[in-house]
Amino acid sequence: MKKFNGLMVAGFLSTVILTGCSDNEDDASKVPAAGQEQTAEEETVVEKKVAETETAEAAVHNVEEIVKEKGKYNIQQMTDQQKEELQAELEAAPEGMSGEEAYSFAVSLVAVDIEEAAEKFEAIDPVITMDSSTPEDSITLPQEETVNVAILLDASGSMAGQVSGGEKMKLAKEAVQTYAADLPEGSNVMLRVYGHEGTGTNADKDMSCNSNEVVYDLGVYDEQAFSKSLDQFAPTGWTPLAGAIEAAKEDLKEQKGENVRNVVYVVSDGIETCGGDPVSAAASLTGSAIQAEVNIIGFDVDNEGQAQLEAVAKAGNGQYKSVYSESDLNEYLKQEHSRLYWEWLAWGNDRYLEILQQSNDIAGDLLSYNNEIYGKSLAENNKMNRLQDELEEFGKFKDKEAADQYNKLATTRHETLTQYFRQEKERKDTIRKDIYEQLEKKVKETSEEKEGDYAS
Repeated sequence: MKKFNGLMVAGFLSTVILTGCSDNEDDASKVPAAGQEQTAEEETVVEKKVAETETAEAAVHNVEEIVKEKGKYNIQQMTDQQKEELQAELEAAPEGMSGEEAYSFAVSLVAVDIEEAAEKFEAIDPVITMDSSTPEDSITLPQEETVNVAILLDASGSMAGQVSGGEKMKLAKEAVQTYAADLPEGSNVMLRVYGHEGTGTNADKDMSCNSNEVVYDLGVYDEQAFSKSLDQFAPTGWTPLAGAIEAAKEDLKEQKGENVRNVVYVVSDGIETCGGDPVSAAASLTGSAIQAEVNIIGFDVDNEGQAQLEAVAKAGNGQYKSVYSESDLNEYLKQEHSRLYWEWLAWGNDRYLEILQQSNDIAGDLLSYNNEIYGKSLAENNKMNRLQDELEEFGKFKDKEAADQYNKLATTRHETLTQYFRQEKERKDTIRKDIYEQLEKKVKETSEEKEGDYAS
């Protein structure tokens, strides 16, 4: 059982044998004279009385020892027969007992069993944890999630086509810039462009299918640098979509961990034209250690292209959205921000409920076990007081001083238990409340900050 701390005062435990009577001559008078036969019934009575006078000294100040002591009778569930047996033991108790002897005798009979409740109380850990934090660590506040957004922009020749609002490439660049600018503080963004070299001719196919490069390295958004990166290319060549997704896997290979989220957005107006397998590439990316999701924005895509891009998004554990105009594209990216807003709102609610539930469970357990221990100890103390009256009635105390000492020891026993567990409850409750307030504040601040970043 776990050692008790706090108020526990070291007590010295020893085994004592209580004398049956104060006068040795009285004992001798009860022994049969030489030649006188002793009946079996008389022998049994004598043996019983001798056994009952051997009582271990009961603890008074040592909480750990008090908790281990259990009386012969369960005073909270006594049958009529057990009540009679207890009465008979009191009547048969030795006369002339000191207060300490009578106290130990009474404890051996009616000490309540609180060991299980005490062990459960001591086992209560008041530290509220989140994620991987442990009681041995200092208070661990919830870690904020790192979001890495990789944008793969199709720069094949077809992106020079016109839709409602203007050239597809021009509109895509504007929408991508707006989206990157609206990412929450602390997020990282990168831009990889593909199919931006050569021409759409067969002669330039190899060059175009191998044109795949990062024009904005993964990092925090910088408006001027990001804008400059978008000005470096124009729509010209073929569509190496699979190659771009494979390259993104390499870009993000170091971005993994419990609180890292990787999101890939592909903006394309058509299918793979370089012989790659973008579905397999997306599945490989999502199934890797970085666990990125692949979302596809199909910009003015025909039916064949939609079917392939939907399959890529599905394999990448992401979403496919088909847009046909500037307003469609902007609305989709707006919806993405709204989705992230609600995800952060849910994150905050989930964390809050998690720490609230833990806090309530800890507080409830502390109160429940403390009340159980107090109630049993109070019942024991009341029974000890009644035993004092009966022992006095039967003339078992040596004198009035011995009876008073018995009462003092019984009271001290109850107060020792009550004070220890009350103070331990208060100590653990203080730890629980402090950690709860810190976690609640951190969750609230983080949730409100992220919700604000994504609010429309």
